[in-house]
Amino acid sequence: MRYTNAGHPKPLHLRRSTGTVEPLVNVGGKSQPALGLFEQATYQTSEVKLAPRDLVMLFTDGLYEVQGADHELYSQALLVGDVQRRLELPASDLFDQILKQIGQFSADGKFTDDVCLVGVEYAGATGSES
Repeated sequence: MRYTNAGHPKPLHLRRSTGTVEPLVNVGGKSQPALGLFEQATYQTSEVKLAPRDLVMLFTDGLYEVQGADHELYSQALLVGDVQRRLELPASDLFDQILKQIGQFSADGKFTDDVCLVGVEYAGATGSES
């Protein structure tokens, strides 16, 4: 899969065959500017090999910028751990449970910013494709 990231949090690559969850970092390791921020911005394309049943989880920062009752922020590290524990769930169930988990973490049960979750599951190549 080829991808680039224009300013959003790094998507998570859920490798179900190996039981791992990893952020999809850019080939150069640096974050790239938000789309439309700079007139002449150039975006590097990165690649990752997908295996059957892999899930790529894209999301906005509103998903993890939530404050708990003890003033602790729900971090990307907490998100990765919560996703890891639900790795084998279908994307729709995983997303429902993650949203519920973060809502319960939140001091007021709400998200303070917009939240968008998109999942892309790779079923595997068919025929002579790879």
